Amino acid sequence: MGRPDGTAVGAAVPWPPGRADMIVVDACDEWSPLREVVVGTAYGAMFPAEDPRMIEATMPREHWAEFRPGHPFPSWIVEAAEQELQALAELLESLGSVVHRPRRVPWSGLGGYCAAMPRDSLLVLGNRVVEAPMAWRSRRHELLAYWPLLQQFRQSGAHWLPSAVDLAVDPLTSGPSRSGQWVIGEGRPAWDAADFLRLGPRTLVGQLSHVTNRSGIAHLRTQLGPDTRVHLIQPDDPHAMHIDATLCPLREGLALYNPERLDPAQLAGSPMEGWELVPAPVPELRDSPPLYMTSPWVNMNLLVVDHQHVLTEARDEKLQALLVSYGMTPLPLPFRNVQALGGSFHCATLDLRRDRRRTETRGSAGATGG
Repeated sequence: MGRPDGTAVGAAVPWPPGRADMIVVDACDEWSPLREVVVGTAYGAMFPAEDPRMIEATMPREHWAEFRPGHPFPSWIVEAAEQELQALAELLESLGSVVHRPRRVPWSGLGGYCAAMPRDSLLVLGNRVVEAPMAWRSRRHELLAYWPLLQQFRQSGAHWLPSAVDLAVDPLTSGPSRSGQWVIGEGRPAWDAADFLRLGPRTLVGQLSHVTNRSGIAHLRTQLGPDTRVHLIQPDDPHAMHIDATLCPLREGLALYNPERLDPAQLAGSPMEGWELVPAPVPELRDSPPLYMTSPWVNMNLLVVDHQHVLTEARDEKLQALLVSYGMTPLPLPFRNVQALGGSFHCATLDLRRDRRRTETRGSAGATGG
């Protein structure tokens, strides 16, 4: 399928340079003061219809039957989730951030999923916007929701890096398979942007998962160039898909981690060596709305607004108390219906612009870590 402007998927898109005083896209880490952001929309959310092997590897067993073609999420959840996303957008605007929203796309006619989770499909590093060659068939057309925004970014001088990958090739069924941990094979490069965290303008920490393969890591390193370090960690998570419910930087030198998935010793030799690592409290179980696509650890999927303020789910009082004990100020907001769609504050946003730090995170550039 072609792009909305008629170019083929993967084709180079000429973006003219913008004026230096119109920089809109410039985000290098997860914690510097947030100035511009995309907040997703729940409109038209559909259960992603993926290969049963993928669903069984990544989704909660009790909800496997929901992941079938043409099956929408319950309307009451979608409507409530859209209200929560609107409240998030309004809060961020009140805090001084410029907020953008995706356009509405009829996902049911495209065999799609939703545009509630912009973090998954686009990676922003500095002024570069990188298209993720996502593994899921249901997410091949997700860029349609963000295309008008991408056109605006180009006018401000952002550097667009299309995936240049044939997304019609299914990485589960083509090419050599990887024996062992992951259902995804190596038939084409695949990675989700939510499998990576930014620690500086030239530093990413990421993981292999059921949606990110080794050829995908090589693809990302090629896209970003040799001066960008992509360091891999490997949490103990047999259902791994996205890193932001395993590790969450709060500010430089301080991070939450999931004690059920990650041993802090695994970060030795990484750009986070020497950081203070705080185990997140075990989340409370809940029945409604259902967590169709995640574990309760989705509560770690936080959005840091600046060096002090962080968005948390309104009922997550244990996590809020922990953040306060480390000098952070929680900003509680109801978000359980968005969580039912597969993510929380980090996934539901794509930070475009944060204030620049003066120095890069400790650790030299270069492709390391596996």
